[in-house]
Amino acid sequence: MEAQEFINLVAGSARQTYLTHHVLPSITIAQAILESGWGKKVPIDSTTGRSSYNLFGIKGTGTAGSVNVVTKEEVNGKIVTQTAQFKAYYNYQQSLDDHADFLQKPLYKKVIMAATPEEAAEALQKAGYATDSKYAEKLTTLVRTYDLSQYDQFAPEEPSGYPAWKVDLGTRALKEGLLTSPEWLSKLDEPMPVWAVLAVALRLLDKQRQMP
Repeated sequence: MEAQEFINLVAGSARQTYLTHHVLPSITIAQAILESGWGKKVPIDSTTGRSSYNLFGIKGTGTAGSVNVVTKEEVNGKIVTQTAQFKAYYNYQQSLDDHADFLQKPLYKKVIMAATPEEAAEALQKAGYATDSKYAEKLTTLVRTYDLSQYDQFAPEEPSGYPAWKVDLGTRALKEGLLTSPEWLSKLDEPMPVWAVLAVALRLLDKQRQMP
C-alpha cells in the first residue's frame, strides 16, 4: 500500500474520532502509521487469515472479538514461539476510537489538551506511551513529511439540517462499519446507490459469519 493511500484510508476516521475524543487527527494518523508499519503489521489471524483492523497492536478482546497470532517472545532470555490474542474490530474507525478511549486516561491529559501535533507527540512520550526514546521525534517527522496537519483543519461548523435522531443513526452506523466514510453523514437524506446498499448488506453478512 502506498503512503498516501494508507493516509487516505484512515484520515477520515481520524477526523471523526477527533469530534468525540479530541485527539488531533494528525497525531492519530502518525501513530497509526508508526504502530502498524503503514498497515503492513495489522494482526492477521494465523489460522483464518481474518484481519483484526487493529492499527495499534493492542492485545485483548475488541468489538469483533480477537485474532490469534503466532508471535516470538523473549522469555527468561530465550526466544519462544507463542500464540497471542489481539483485539479485533469490524473496521479501522473502531480501532481508532478504542485507541482514543485509551488516551482519555488522566495520564494523557496533555495529549488531549495539545494545540499542535508537536505538543501531542511530546506529551505522549513524557507520559510513557512508548519506550522508544525517539517516539515523539518519529511522530513529528511523519506529521511534517506528509503534511498531516492539514487534517487538523475543520471548517466552521454549520447548522445541521438533520434532526438529532438521524445524526445519531448515522454516527452509530459509521462506528459499526456500515458506513465507510464520515462523508455519508452529510448525505443522510440522499437515496443510497445500489452499490452502497450491497456494501451494507455484505458487511452485515460478514458480521453474522464471524459471530460464534
